[in-house]
Amino acid sequence: MRLSVRLLVLGVTGPLVGLGLFLGLSTASIMDLARVAKVDLGRLFDEVNFNNMRTASEFVTLATDRLAKGLERDVNTLSTELQQSLSVDAKGTLLWKGTALPKAEIAERVTQVLWKPLRSPEESTSVFLKGSDGTWRRLAGITSEGKALPRGWTVPKPAAKNLEGLINEANQTNPGINTMMKWGDAWQMSRVQALSNQGAPPRLALGVSLPSDAGSIILQTSSQLLPYREHRVAFFARSANGGLFCNYATPTPQTCEVLKTVLMQSGGIPKEFKNEVIERKLNSKESRVFVAGFPLWNWLAVVQISNGELENAWAPLRKEATELIAFLLIGTGLLIAGCAIAAWKIGEGIKKELRKLADGANAIAGGDSRLKLAYSGDDALGRLVEAFNQMAEAVGDREDRFKERVQTLEININERELHGQVRSITDDPHFNELSSRAKAMRTRRQARGINSPPAA
Repeated sequence: MRLSVRLLVLGVTGPLVGLGLFLGLSTASIMDLARVAKVDLGRLFDEVNFNNMRTASEFVTLATDRLAKGLERDVNTLSTELQQSLSVDAKGTLLWKGTALPKAEIAERVTQVLWKPLRSPEESTSVFLKGSDGTWRRLAGITSEGKALPRGWTVPKPAAKNLEGLINEANQTNPGINTMMKWGDAWQMSRVQALSNQGAPPRLALGVSLPSDAGSIILQTSSQLLPYREHRVAFFARSANGGLFCNYATPTPQTCEVLKTVLMQSGGIPKEFKNEVIERKLNSKESRVFVAGFPLWNWLAVVQISNGELENAWAPLRKEATELIAFLLIGTGLLIAGCAIAAWKIGEGIKKELRKLADGANAIAGGDSRLKLAYSGDDALGRLVEAFNQMAEAVGDREDRFKERVQTLEININERELHGQVRSITDDPHFNELSSRAKAMRTRRQARGINSPPAA
């Protein structure tokens, strides 16, 4: 593997491992914080749901309790006066203070009793008589404004069945019962009480009613107490046959059928409408259902809240967590790239210095033993360059000493060669013969010089 590649790997591997550990720990911490935040947000969501459901339930209870008490006072006032005068004998004959009178006259007298200041301007009151054929008809009736209601009006069979059931359910302790009655085409909030009938089954009943609009206003106001936009609310009342009919629904009239289906799928209609708020379990995770009972009017509120509100509340936190993780990933990538570039730069610098070392080594090999490399850094490479320079200087000194030794050896060799040559000459017989001749010539020359006369 090339040195540059090794340096690059070496420069990236360490930071990469460290950054990987940091990124893993940071991501785990962020995910854990996000999980805790979501759990806490869910708990807060549930707490707000229950608190607002309780607030709405308490508001409905207080508001309807006020209406119920008003109706109860009116019923008690009217029933006290009517029971002193109005009765029915065993044969079904109407009696007024014990005297049989024509029905029209008795109806007129009943109307005068009913024409009392009622507590609500929207109230109406009626006295119903059960005929020998079992049909309930209005004997007399009047509104709080003094408008007489049609006499002889036949109560529809469902309402008549409900009316008779309520009268039979009443007792001495609580002779009056609150209920939702459908008088004609409209549902009304009514309080019904049987009038005494000398021990025989009740055949007279007094009813004081409010239009369901009053209840709807209460229900509408209570539904607005819920802080979430994505919710459905429906208020149901129990009918005479034990079924449910819808008093109020929002946001659309179809909400009644939708929530009725949800109610049946999540456990059915409660046997008793208790004054409590409970959550029904659903198979779907997209919404949650809460049920609240109002026993005073035999009402049941069903509220379906979309979990989209929770998801919308969680979305900013999830976005922040995602962005933070993305930031860490991008930062890690940039740091790795920076480390790679730095390692490449460092590798290139080392390669450049190593090339100088290689060129210096080649120069020394070529004979330039006094070459010195320059490097200002005090690091491993600097120490290597310094060692190289010391090596080059040592090589130069050694080369100089070697040259001196070579010269000395050359001189010695020349002297020895010359001595050998002279010895070989002197040892040659011809040289000895020539030497003897030369010596003889010198002797003769000297002798002639001695015997010759001096010049004149």
